[in-house]
Amino acid sequence: MKKTLLLAAILMGTAACGPKDGIRTIRTTTQTEADLGKIKEIDGPVTVRLLCKNDYPDTLYPVQMHTPCGCTEVRFDRKPVAPGEDEVLEVTYNPAYRPGPMMESIDVYYANSPVRSRNFVIKGEVIGYKHPIEEDRPYAFGEGLYLSHKVLHFGTKGAGQTGEMFFRHGNGNKKKATVTFDIPEEWQPYLRMRQPGKMKADERDTLHVKFTMPSPADTVEFVIQPRVNGVPTAEVLTVKAFPKVLAKD
Repeated sequence: MKKTLLLAAILMGTAACGPKDGIRTIRTTTQTEADLGKIKEIDGPVTVRLLCKNDYPDTLYPVQMHTPCGCTEVRFDRKPVAPGEDEVLEVTYNPAYRPGPMMESIDVYYANSPVRSRNFVIKGEVIGYKHPIEEDRPYAFGEGLYLSHKVLHFGTKGAGQTGEMFFRHGNGNKKKATVTFDIPEEWQPYLRMRQPGKMKADERDTLHVKFTMPSPADTVEFVIQPRVNGVPTAEVLTVKAFPKVLAKD
């Protein structure tokens, strides 16, 4: 009976020492990488708490933090960290659209301290998933075709100047389809892009488009008719460009 009570007390004590908010805690150093393990993209951002002991003989005074990627957010207290105490960083990593191995850096800067900065690294592997086609190709043109743009805008161009851009397209049908874009004959010498052709069910791709401003340069606006299996879509893709106005002497 005494052993049972003792074991129960130990278990209760262990649970009390764990994080009450459910955030995973990782003890790390500036020489080691905090391994977040496998991160499921579909589950959204993951938060961990990093603990790093101040091994210096003097107090650290954190004043600023920097991460090079917007996918990583760090919260920390700008309170002094005495020798032997832990500096606490609460790190949230957003795995959206970042499948595969990940490694992100965190720099903490100090004032009036034995060191100017310390660098921390988190790593892991993002397990991606196939996003709904509407997420990055939000425009439904009809016949199951989805595009990222409704207007291809090449801005201001002088005669003979070439602009380029990318746009995404996808076959939202549950079966194969042939996708083509009808470029007006008079604009074919100026607009260059490949034809998607046959696409698998739910296949997505990106097209590289180049447009050269004709001479004499004038305001450009024309439409491209997409077709799926030869059938024109309800929506059309518009191309726009404006002439560059030369400064007068």
